[in-house]
Amino acid sequence: MNNYILQTMKRTQISRRLFTFFDVIPFTFTAIVFVTISVFVYSYLVNNYNIGELSSQAVFAVIAKYLLLFVFAVIIFGFLSALTAYIIFVVRTKRNSEYFKIMFDVAGDNKNGITSSAKLTINKLFFPLFGSVKIRFVFENKFVTKKYALLSKKFRLFSTQHFETECIFDFPYVRNYVLKSVKFYFEDYFSLFSFLLKRPASVQFYILPSDKNKLDIVPNPVSQQNTQVRTNTVKHLPGEYLRFKDFENSDDVRRIVWKIFAKNKELVVRTQELRNNYASKYVLYASFFNNKDLFLQTDSFSRAFLTYYKNSVFGIYSEMKKNKQLDTYIKFDQTINVTSENESFSKEMFEISAAEWQNNLSVADFYKAGDVSVLCISSLITTDDAAKLLNMTNKSTVIVFVKISEALKSNKLRIFAENIFIKPRRGSMDELRLKFLFSPLRKRLLANEKNIIELLNRENSTFYVI
Repeated sequence: MNNYILQTMKRTQISRRLFTFFDVIPFTFTAIVFVTISVFVYSYLVNNYNIGELSSQAVFAVIAKYLLLFVFAVIIFGFLSALTAYIIFVVRTKRNSEYFKIMFDVAGDNKNGITSSAKLTINKLFFPLFGSVKIRFVFENKFVTKKYALLSKKFRLFSTQHFETECIFDFPYVRNYVLKSVKFYFEDYFSLFSFLLKRPASVQFYILPSDKNKLDIVPNPVSQQNTQVRTNTVKHLPGEYLRFKDFENSDDVRRIVWKIFAKNKELVVRTQELRNNYASKYVLYASFFNNKDLFLQTDSFSRAFLTYYKNSVFGIYSEMKKNKQLDTYIKFDQTINVTSENESFSKEMFEISAAEWQNNLSVADFYKAGDVSVLCISSLITTDDAAKLLNMTNKSTVIVFVKISEALKSNKLRIFAENIFIKPRRGSMDELRLKFLFSPLRKRLLANEKNIIELLNRENSTFYVI
């Protein structure tokens, strides 16, 4: 594992520990700065001004010190108010497991942007006096949202009998979101103190892929292994110039393709076109394997790459589905259990959405069925991994290579010009593009993509690059 990967892992671990530490302590960074400055000012006034002297400076010192004492009293009152609301909420949530309910509603589509709203319902919520209650959602795979303030039109000074609010989220990534817990923060009116309460939750929803990256391809169908399965219509398996297989002793020597033998020294024969009632189909195989030495799954670019790849896979699948004569299937290099479906969308959309990068099973360990119509691979496999896959596929298999560096491709001049005047929003795609532009990963990823394309050209395979 190279130094970049090790450094990234260390930075990730350190940032998570710092985030956990500052999230748990009951005061904010603003409180630390404010108290430090206040103590310094108060000490300076006590040591440098004699209160007994009848001078304007002494009067000013007395007023300043009592003003500071008043400010501290106000701060302590806010502290006690937030602490009281926090204790009441802790007691109520322990007594009633259904004290609060959360529902997510996904709207829009990935072409125009995905928005999701979380509707939170609480039986009775006690607010800190002039303070606020904030919420943060913690999803599976350690994905954490920012803080959202709980607001309600029916807000009263202290509490509401039936509290309802709605938080609007921006989820740019195609994935299966599984809510694991919710963090409540009770803060005073100056946001100097923040009391954290973490409660478990169990909610699941999907951001589905879109066919942004369409690809006009002509795949070759494959036959069902079980010839006992019959269909209502006569389907065909194209032959002649579209499909080949290795020469066997039972094959007619007149069907040997001598041009391929002269070029590659391989004996292959053209398969004859078949028309029968036995099922034939399209099979798309999408590999989500990534090499640990090339890319770390916890990298900040991981989700952007994964979303681009999922949209590409779904775009290919959508184009293959346009052929109504043949059924289209999709396979993955991982087991995907879809637990939530909607009649308005296909099951495959949910499966693509739930897929993740994986490096537990290598391409050689998982890829068993070489007889597929289309094989889809990404830039996160090395040249050796790609060579292994090509050796296991049939000559008729169409290879689709997805350059995931395109997910964060940007115009350098435009990025520089924009960031001179406007700082990109934290976690936005513009911020990721700017980071990727100077990341060591970008150079290694582009070099790997170039090597894989050269490999595909050497293998003389039917391939597409998107």
